[in-house]
Amino acid sequence: MDKNNANAMLLRLNKQDQISALQSIGFTVVNENTPASDIAKYIRWAGGLLDLSLATLRIEDGRQVFFTASEWNSMSANNRSKYIRIGIRLRAECRQFIIAKSDCIDAGGAKTFKWGGYGIDIRGLKNYGNGNQGLYDTFDGKENTDVIIETLAGVRDSLGTVGAPAAEAARAYRGCTLESDGIEDTTVWNLSAQGELMLMAKYKLQINELITSMFGSQNIITTDWYWSSIEYDSASAWGVYMSGGGVAAGNKTSAGRVRPVSAIDSLSL
Repeated sequence: MDKNNANAMLLRLNKQDQISALQSIGFTVVNENTPASDIAKYIRWAGGLLDLSLATLRIEDGRQVFFTASEWNSMSANNRSKYIRIGIRLRAECRQFIIAKSDCIDAGGAKTFKWGGYGIDIRGLKNYGNGNQGLYDTFDGKENTDVIIETLAGVRDSLGTVGAPAAEAARAYRGCTLESDGIEDTTVWNLSAQGELMLMAKYKLQINELITSMFGSQNIITTDWYWSSIEYDSASAWGVYMSGGGVAAGNKTSAGRVRPVSAIDSLSL
């Protein structure tokens, strides 16, 4: 069902039916004690973009804390200094995850990476080749990244690429460092699944507006090709052209950008 149609349908139902429908699509925390105002937010979350917020780490204990732009901008400089900004939390279409504050850059300053593993069909990683049914519903970037790195660690593919450069860059990403920021980023960063990339492309304008205000325009999601953690086959993997959200399979030896994401399992406000 189209997300907008689902949203409209949920609005027409009475509260008990709304609760049942929301639970059936993953919002299991919703129950008869959930305030009507929160149910309205869950309905908006189910059908489109609920919100974007600044993702931070609290220096005191390393805990993830999220702020709206207005909340962050109203804080004193002293209160802001208690948090390290690491990215943007997106809550949309029954999903939520953190988008890193910048693309990956290697030690030499390169901003693009090969996928790696050319000619290797990675066991445990589902291929979405011809027909690609279910491709846009893939949100398991963490599991994919784990499998890719484990399978290709130290392996030289038939065209000479060693390991899994894109996945390894995503996993090694850090939003802050102990030396410069007073806290170590222990966030588990992953190579985005295709569904995560698609949501980033769909809401790129809003994401980039918040990124610009929080991190500067040099950190926006560009119009370039971004790798996903999804294979097409042994020679190709899926990605997205962020210029217009175009989806295609690219040769694993091609260079693409990497924007790490971090999973948030809970679907609660």
